[in-house]
Amino acid sequence: MKGSITVIFSALVIALFFFKSGSSAEEDKYQTVIEESFYVVSPENQDKFLEIYKEKVYPFWSEINKMGLIDGDIKMYSQRIHTLDPKWTYKSVVRFKNYEAIDTWLQKRDEVYIRLFPNTGGYKDVSKEISVITEEHWDELIREIPLRQ
Repeated sequence: MKGSITVIFSALVIALFFFKSGSSAEEDKYQTVIEESFYVVSPENQDKFLEIYKEKVYPFWSEINKMGLIDGDIKMYSQRIHTLDPKWTYKSVVRFKNYEAIDTWLQKRDEVYIRLFPNTGGYKDVSKEISVITEEHWDELIREIPLRQ
């Protein structure tokens, strides 16, 4: 009896080990995906850029946040002192909960944007409006690597 319990226990431990290592336990730590969007905006367009962002982009991201796709607040940054390279004027940061959240966001963004701003062509319209006053723009999708075990 004692031997069969040991065999069953050993089998369970081995099965749990393989289940844990077979799943992406290590990858699960890195599910959060951070989108950093950088904008280079000339001084004469900076007020207009912030106006568009606050009136038409931030409400959109707030709605996406209500859908549970984002982990935390949407943030905007500017450099206190500009560096030579890369030079950017504004950086927005959105923390998606995982890659599936990004897929959902991409599928739903026009629907959400049109619901918020009915007389528009969707998310593409505000993107065009921003691109007109932006000299340069790029996005970086990065993942956070936790340092605590």
